[in-house]
Amino acid sequence: MTNILKWCVKSSENVKIMCRSSDGKITYHTDGNFIFAKKDGETFRLALFDNGFYKLRLWNDVTILEVDGLRMHLVKDFRNPLDYSKEVAKALKVKPGDSVLDTCMGLGYTSIAAGKKAKAVTTCEYSDAVYTLASWNPFSEELFQDKKYTILRGDIFEKIKELPDESFNVIIHDPPRFSKAGHLYSEEFYRELWRVSIPGARLYHYVGTVGKRTGRKIEQEVQKRLESVGFRKIKYNKRLQGLLFEI
Repeated sequence: MTNILKWCVKSSENVKIMCRSSDGKITYHTDGNFIFAKKDGETFRLALFDNGFYKLRLWNDVTILEVDGLRMHLVKDFRNPLDYSKEVAKALKVKPGDSVLDTCMGLGYTSIAAGKKAKAVTTCEYSDAVYTLASWNPFSEELFQDKKYTILRGDIFEKIKELPDESFNVIIHDPPRFSKAGHLYSEEFYRELWRVSIPGARLYHYVGTVGKRTGRKIEQEVQKRLESVGFRKIKYNKRLQGLLFEI
């Protein structure tokens, strides 16, 4: 809370009420550019600086995360980021009794989509800025309130080493782009994904379209590395811009 930019809204002419928190203690507003949260008589702008400018804003009535003006969600071909997350969970065939690992939490939408059916979801967030904004985000409430979700703090590259062998039926790996987190595309990390996977586990790996204009095919690079550690039954999903694997 201390990092959120305090912002007194002096005029409500261009500010509309979005919603309230489930306990009614926070009212959310937007001016079309920023989102504001009013709690205990104080108004906070849901944006902060932390080696970059992080903010929440609306996209078709759902909050998204932007970093230095760049959207951190796949919204092309989707009405909003919640629809993308639901489609990922559907593609992974998440079912009751499953244990899920979502390696890179963000606002937690894909964790929550998987958690609608899964028994338990473990997710991890490296950025303090992202974690803080998620904790204020009305669409992320379930992640912080339901005990089926476990949130790890730190770099998943290191945190995954603390997780038991063969503990997850489903793995969602939606990392930052390669230039920002190349270690999360490494064979060393993929060996850890294999280690924590239960036999028969399903994996979704977002790869995006980086290098497409220059002829680079990152999905093929990722596929080879994942195959080298044991993942099989590979399928590329163009709409989700990612690879689906099974053990």
